[in-house]
Amino acid sequence: MKSVRTLLLTVNIILVVTVAAAIGGTARNAMKKQIRTSLDMYRETLYKGYDDAVEYQVQNVITLLEGIYGRHQAGELTEEAAKKEAIACVKSLRYGDDDSGYFWIDGLDYILVAHPILEEDEGTNRYELEDQNGVKIVQEILSVAQASAEGGFNEFYFTKADGVTVAPKRAYSMLFEPWGWVVSTGNYIDDIEAEYAKKEVELNAKLDRQVQMTNLCTACMLVLSILVTVVYATAFTRPLREIRDLAMRLSECDFSQSLSLKRKNEFGQTARTLNFAQENLQSYIHDVSRQLGEMAAGNFDVHAEVEYQGEFEKIHLSLEKIVSSMNTVLLNIHRSAEQVSMGAQQVSDGTQQLASATVEQAASIQEVSQRMGKISEQAQHNSGNAEDAKEFAVQTKAYIETGKERMQELMDAIHDISEASDSIEKIIKSIDDIAFQTNLLALNAAVEASHAGDLGKGFSVVADEVRNLAEKASQSASDTQELIENCLRAVDRGTELAEEMETALNAIVEKNKATRLLVTEIAEESRKQAQESEYINEQIGAVAGVTQTNSATVEESAASSEVLSQQAEAMKNLAGQFRLSGSPSGTGELGA
Repeated sequence: MKSVRTLLLTVNIILVVTVAAAIGGTARNAMKKQIRTSLDMYRETLYKGYDDAVEYQVQNVITLLEGIYGRHQAGELTEEAAKKEAIACVKSLRYGDDDSGYFWIDGLDYILVAHPILEEDEGTNRYELEDQNGVKIVQEILSVAQASAEGGFNEFYFTKADGVTVAPKRAYSMLFEPWGWVVSTGNYIDDIEAEYAKKEVELNAKLDRQVQMTNLCTACMLVLSILVTVVYATAFTRPLREIRDLAMRLSECDFSQSLSLKRKNEFGQTARTLNFAQENLQSYIHDVSRQLGEMAAGNFDVHAEVEYQGEFEKIHLSLEKIVSSMNTVLLNIHRSAEQVSMGAQQVSDGTQQLASATVEQAASIQEVSQRMGKISEQAQHNSGNAEDAKEFAVQTKAYIETGKERMQELMDAIHDISEASDSIEKIIKSIDDIAFQTNLLALNAAVEASHAGDLGKGFSVVADEVRNLAEKASQSASDTQELIENCLRAVDRGTELAEEMETALNAIVEKNKATRLLVTEIAEESRKQAQESEYINEQIGAVAGVTQTNSATVEESAASSEVLSQQAEAMKNLAGQFRLSGSPSGTGELGA
């Protein structure tokens, strides 16, 4: 774990480094921004200066040309001589620190009039002259010059004086209207940029010096801050160490020393507060020890002698609860001992009475046991009879089922007779029809025989016999039909009687089933009753044994009650040794 001193040093160093880095970074950014602004302004000024310079130089050349043209107008020079002199003057003019600046003249017909460097091109048409970017140089120059009486600027790539280097050039052109000449000059942009770069290097060097100075100041501030922090942390942590030592002693319950800080700041206030807390702890511990010592000696009539505060109020309340609870418990023990003594005497008396009653109860239980034995025998006999009745009911059911089957067979036979009678009735009806037809044929034969005369007499006799036989057959069929009808009526009556018999047998079967269920239920209940009687008999025997045991136990309980009474008296005497608040005797001790 880091100490407070180390923590302060670390925090201070981090803070100083952060602040220094922020200040340094801000300052460096500000200086960079300032230098960038200065460079931008310098670039603008530099380009404007070069533009103003070439514009001024071209205007001077125009003034020179106007002077020569004036001499021509005055008649001093011819036009050819004036132009020749003007060309010579323009080609000889130079400007700039290194005299690198020169002028050239282009005609409005795109003919190169004068050029101090490209003299071999003088007199050529440069209408199609263009740079590496496709800019028509002469066309642009003439266009700018003709656009304004004061001339104008244009940019293009052109070869430098060395005849090799091609660089961007910014030219200014102005028209000399009397002769149709356009005078131009310009500056190479890379020359301007070189001068700008020189200025940029100068300002960057200045920035580096300022940054180094800022870093040096930051380092000095960091060292000074560390020194101040070390001194301050040492002075700050000294009282903290004393407070820490006191806290360690308090954690080990050592209250022998207190803090001696006399400062009026927070450390002094903390020290005084801790001393006061230590004194309070000592007083609380002494008071708690005193109360616990009194209680250990048997004195529970104790009270706090100091005022408890904060969390120690809970200890005070707990001690008061302990004292109150112990007083209540011991008083209750005393009262309980008296009640136990009285109860023991009552138990002893009741035990004697219970002993005599137990003897009488044992005799009664013996008599009940004998009677329950007889009841059990009767229940066993009833159960046997019920089982026999159950068997008879089962046999009766079998007989009834057999009779029911035979009755069904009778019904089937009667049904067969009924069907056979129907068949016979159909046969008799056929015989009757045959007799009718035969009688009809005999009648026809008799008629035919009467028509035949003597020849038909024999046939007539036969026809009469046949008719007689047909009438007899018809009469016999009629008698048989009547007998069959009587038989069918008897069969129908027998069927009705058989159906009634079957219904009666079914009713007998149902009643027998209900009777068998009742007999079965009676047999089951009789069996259960016999079992219950046997169980009750066994339980009565067990109760008789328990009663005998209780009798002996009652005698032992009487002896135990006497011993309990003696122990209750001893407990009263033991509780009387404690001194309690609110005791019955009023003297602070339990009375005997």
